[in-house]
Amino acid sequence: MKNIIVAFLPALTALKCKNIIVIYFLAAFSFAVGAQKRQIVIADFEKKPNIASWWVDNSNVKLNFDENKENQPIKKSKVCLHVRWDSVPANRPYAWFTDLKADTFAAPGMEEQWKLFKEQTWMSFWAKAGSGDTILLNYLILSKEHKSKWGATKMIPLLSTDWTFVKVKFADLCYDDWGVVKTKLDLKSDIVKCFEVGLRLSANSSKGFVEAWFDNIKLTNYEPFK
Repeated sequence: MKNIIVAFLPALTALKCKNIIVIYFLAAFSFAVGAQKRQIVIADFEKKPNIASWWVDNSNVKLNFDENKENQPIKKSKVCLHVRWDSVPANRPYAWFTDLKADTFAAPGMEEQWKLFKEQTWMSFWAKAGSGDTILLNYLILSKEHKSKWGATKMIPLLSTDWTFVKVKFADLCYDDWGVVKTKLDLKSDIVKCFEVGLRLSANSSKGFVEAWFDNIKLTNYEPFK
């Protein structure tokens, strides 16, 4: 019996060593994956960025900061973005009236960050529509100089008057080539890309105006959750 136990010990020791190696490898792998996670805040509006320079279709489209506590998506938020288009004309269905831009990777020195995002890029934000309004979200990918553009073939409707966490992985969408310079979209390339989501009207607006609220616009290289 003693001989059997003695013979078994080397095998048991080897098995323990293998388990330790496996555990160490998994821990190291988890750390490496976690270390590669990146989040870029495009706008949380707490510091009130310069929205006066943001593109709008016409002078009736207004961008303002909403500091009403009851209008914030989460408790710690104090300011969100309010978008409103007054006097919406009846002859402009699906009009693109402003957009939320993320030109972060076009900035100097961001090439290395882009390599951590590429086809894993997600955009997320909190949003809600005005009562009875439908805002269509049209996602767009652009080259650094915006000469090449790829617009998503399907728009996502924003209808809820309750705050909704919106997220999309750009690689999961289908695109049409909208650019002046025609080229195949390649999110795996080291050539940096810019991102945005256009805000568009639905087929009609019976109220004569539309509005929506947005907050905490981010880019991540992993699927974000609330």
